[in-house]
Amino acid sequence: MFERNNSVSTMSAQVARIIGTRIVSGEFGPGDSLPIESELCQAYGVSRSTIREAIKNLSAKRLLEVAPKVGTRVLPFASWNLLDPDVLSWRLNAQFDNRIIEDLYEMRQCFEPRACYLAARDGTSEDLERIRRCFADMLSTLQTPALAASAETEFHLAIIAATHNGLFVTIGGAVKTALRVSFALTQKGPGRPAMEMEPYEAVLGAILARRGEAASDAMRRLLELSRLRVLTALDTQPLAAKIAG
Repeated sequence: MFERNNSVSTMSAQVARIIGTRIVSGEFGPGDSLPIESELCQAYGVSRSTIREAIKNLSAKRLLEVAPKVGTRVLPFASWNLLDPDVLSWRLNAQFDNRIIEDLYEMRQCFEPRACYLAARDGTSEDLERIRRCFADMLSTLQTPALAASAETEFHLAIIAATHNGLFVTIGGAVKTALRVSFALTQKGPGRPAMEMEPYEAVLGAILARRGEAASDAMRRLLELSRLRVLTALDTQPLAAKIAG
């Protein structure tokens, strides 16, 4: 179920992942009480301090609430910190389907085109060089999907960083998690289409030319193509691969 490690913090993180996944998958529903501490210790073979640290972690992510005389209860969906990288990763792994893909891309369409506009307007020469290098890394790793996916993630994050908007950078953490998990899950089947570089080149060219509106429009087109690429990969996965995910 999880790897053994003598570190309480490491073990608590693994227990938090297991319980968190059970919550976001619906096994524990809003308002449900978790088993008592001693039962959790027995179930996962860990100490009370490990369980307490895991519960503290999940409470900070707003998945759980600990109250006197009530115990530890699952909070409603509206309370969850959905942009927390762990929560998002658990949700994607537990429920990687068309609905959550649509939700993710709607979120990305709301702010990544604007990030491109701001990067073109406000990005420093160093920012633009970083974006250019990330694009070059994508080109050089196309034959190695895992490396290309990593470079693609860095391309998006470099654009977001170039906005110099702290809130955008925070949301960028969710984009990084979404891209990482999406790549891992869509690789389970043979249907992942090859990455087309022209849309990325259009975004890059517009940003380097400091044409904000053009960069924004290019990112909208890129995200739509990316959404269709992920949906196609998901739809062509064998049923067994989806179940295993």
